[in-house]
Amino acid sequence: MQISVKSDIAKLRKDVGVLFRSQIPFASQVAINATAFDVRRATQTALKSRLHKPTQYTFKSGLQVEKATSKKNPIAKVGFRSETFGKGSGSIPQADYMKRLIEGGTRLPRGKSIPVPVPKNMKPNKSGNIPRGKINRLLGDKDRYFSGVPNGGKGDAGIWERMPRNSKRAKSKNKGGKIRMVIAYESKTQYQSIFPFKKIASTIVKRKFKRNFEDGMRFAIKRLAR
Repeated sequence: MQISVKSDIAKLRKDVGVLFRSQIPFASQVAINATAFDVRRATQTALKSRLHKPTQYTFKSGLQVEKATSKKNPIAKVGFRSETFGKGSGSIPQADYMKRLIEGGTRLPRGKSIPVPVPKNMKPNKSGNIPRGKINRLLGDKDRYFSGVPNGGKGDAGIWERMPRNSKRAKSKNKGGKIRMVIAYESKTQYQSIFPFKKIASTIVKRKFKRNFEDGMRFAIKRLAR
């Protein structure tokens, strides 16, 4: 998404005295950067209210600002870290999944399938996802869990839990009881657009840019007076 403020600057230019018009490029750069951080703060607030307990990885380290560095063509960027934008660590860039929440769409697996928790049988983490390392821990308990399709083909592919015939028996004697799916292997998942990032950004730019530009001009004029 790209939001231009060229027309706003043109309008504001009329209100600037001829003596100080040379400072408009500097004030524009200051205003664009200030507005970019305003968008970031507003988006972080919206993430907390619109998503179910977003992680620090998403709303704090994931949402980044690239400041405008040129006065001639000041461009600032606000967005979620991707392979081409932002800095940070983590095997899954935040933009990969936030794009689906912003625009909606279909998620395809990176490997053979997408592991999806079955909430009634396995509690997801506070963000609704499978806790980190959970799959490896489950599959490490071979007496209690297995991956694939149940014998006889009665059931879908996923991670299944063997339920004990008698709750007093040891885990090693679970085999032979009922089973239940705790994680499903899906070939794709569908997402609805639930986070209005574009609307948030547009609203903040309209609300904040003029004031930030005026602040930038006052700062520029003070510099001249020194």
